[in-house]
Amino acid sequence: MRLKEEYRNTIVIQKSRFIACLAPCRSEEEARSYIASIRKEFPDATHVCTAYAIGETIRRSSDNKEPAGTAGVPMLEAILKSEVNDVCACVVRYFGGIKLGAGGLVRAYSSSVSTAIAGAPKVIDVPAKEWLVQYPYELSGTLETWLRRNTEITDIAYDEQVSCTFISEDDNIEKQIRDLSKGTVIPEFVDTVLLEKDV
Repeated sequence: MRLKEEYRNTIVIQKSRFIACLAPCRSEEEARSYIASIRKEFPDATHVCTAYAIGETIRRSSDNKEPAGTAGVPMLEAILKSEVNDVCACVVRYFGGIKLGAGGLVRAYSSSVSTAIAGAPKVIDVPAKEWLVQYPYELSGTLETWLRRNTEITDIAYDEQVSCTFISEDDNIEKQIRDLSKGTVIPEFVDTVLLEKDV
């Protein structure tokens, strides 16, 4: 599971404002670039603490001058508990004048990230199959209408025949097209692809 897009959420604890900024990142380079953009956007922030988890092995965090272990690590733990992959989190803190203490900071940074992840739109990749089907124009009405309703058409060309490339998760697609065309049209399997689906 991963984030669909960048997402932000603000919480206020003891007059300190914590702005959690999350973004999907596929590489360490992307994560570093996102962190740089957030630091540039909030140059007057007291702290911009960061954490990211990419793939199975890349795990990084920074306390950005907060007491050691009170910000980056709790943020990273919140990411890992959420089961969201390939994510970078930045928590921008504006100090409100009341010290939170080490335990208070751990809770603030951790809940800032977990609250944002809970609210962020997420997606999963679902395996599907790509097919190519060719059929005569007289079947256009029946087949094309059915394909538009039941599959995701990625390409359609009108030459001597109609050539249509489409994606479907349905395992019975061959039978359904054969039935619709009374056995005259058989789709050709092209490839297995991943479809992004909202969670």
